[in-house]
Amino acid sequence: MRIGLIGSGGREHALARVLAHSPHPERLVVYSNTPNPGIRPLAGEWIKGSLNDAQAVARAMRAAHVDLVVVGPEAPLNAGAVDALRAAGIPTVGPTQSQARLEGDKFFMRDLLQRRVGWGAPQWCLARSRAEVLSFLDVVGEAAVKPLGLTGGKGVQVMGVHLRDAQEAAAYADTWIQKDGSVLLEERLVGEEFSRMAFATDSGVFPMPVAQDFKYAYEGDQGLMTGGMGAYTLADGGMPFLLPEELAEADRLMVETLAALAEETGQPYRGMLYGQFMVTARGVRLIEYNTRFGDPEAINLCALLESDGVELFSALAAGSLQVGQVRFAPQASLVKYLVPQAYPGPLPGDVYFDFDAARARQAGFELIVSSAALEEGRWKALGSRALALVGLGEHPGALCEKLEALLSEMEPPELRHRRDIGAYATLETKTARMRALRPVL
Repeated sequence: MRIGLIGSGGREHALARVLAHSPHPERLVVYSNTPNPGIRPLAGEWIKGSLNDAQAVARAMRAAHVDLVVVGPEAPLNAGAVDALRAAGIPTVGPTQSQARLEGDKFFMRDLLQRRVGWGAPQWCLARSRAEVLSFLDVVGEAAVKPLGLTGGKGVQVMGVHLRDAQEAAAYADTWIQKDGSVLLEERLVGEEFSRMAFATDSGVFPMPVAQDFKYAYEGDQGLMTGGMGAYTLADGGMPFLLPEELAEADRLMVETLAALAEETGQPYRGMLYGQFMVTARGVRLIEYNTRFGDPEAINLCALLESDGVELFSALAAGSLQVGQVRFAPQASLVKYLVPQAYPGPLPGDVYFDFDAARARQAGFELIVSSAALEEGRWKALGSRALALVGLGEHPGALCEKLEALLSEMEPPELRHRRDIGAYATLETKTARMRALRPVL
């Protein structure tokens, strides 16, 4: 088989490893706007093109005679790449353009849930003026301010974290109102976030192990939001702070959402659905949906996947996936991104660094390339999250200690990472926090 992969980030490098290591593909054809030096050795062909041009994506994949396409990032999904590819007769993993609105239009998502599902959401408001912002804050106290469209995880700001008071929140909200005409406000939730992803298709919804992403730039959840500094999973597929009935509640909400989306669009969903949830003293609440793999969580999950990737994604695209085709290793995983010192801000200039991938592999960690180039044997940061390291083991705490020992000796001074991701102390703190919150019920 000839397999097409759309995208060039860390998530796509992880997917490329899954697809290239299958016994089925004859050739992996990658389409992206920039080359990824981690993907290039795995790909038989690389095609440069815009991720926002759905017709260009379809023309390139048709010309490459691919038998299946897997779409990685959100931009081509929202541009209608899946619609164009299927119209060209190519089986494709990913939601249609109308289904991708679940991620690309936050008001659409909240409105759909309110009309067709009726539970699981925080209090929210679509504000079109500063006065409406302040009126909502009078009701809920503290809130998260969310731009309506795609911002790569960096547009959300939260009162008590980034915004000091109602006036500062209203001023930030007003910048988006001036730009987009409106902004989404949601009550600030208190609890623990977790990521639940699933393969969703005509034949059912197949959950993956739960992950926890660390979105803030600095340790202790300080600093600005990022695309995600790393994530961990546990060997049992759950979270240390999450009760079985709470996870079942999240799964039920995802199933009901997919049913509502099918009713709304009249189309079967054939792709990945990523629910970002928070467990609170009042139960599980949905923060947002993404209609593709999360990043960094995809790196964890692809490392754990034991299924034949081509067989799995072919069945997903055909609507015929079965339980026996979805298998994950019963191990814990840990991913940490190495990012430029200035991230998520702009780079002060060219940032070159050295990194010994072979030494990391000998220690049990695979290198995933995200936003970095190789120039004459040296790495060059391209502005976002540069490299990720992923490892598997018995517990994320042990993996964290092992990785920290390695990075203390070999992390480039031009890069930094969060030492607290997956640490024993971090997981204990999160578990204790939820134990203290639950008696409020």
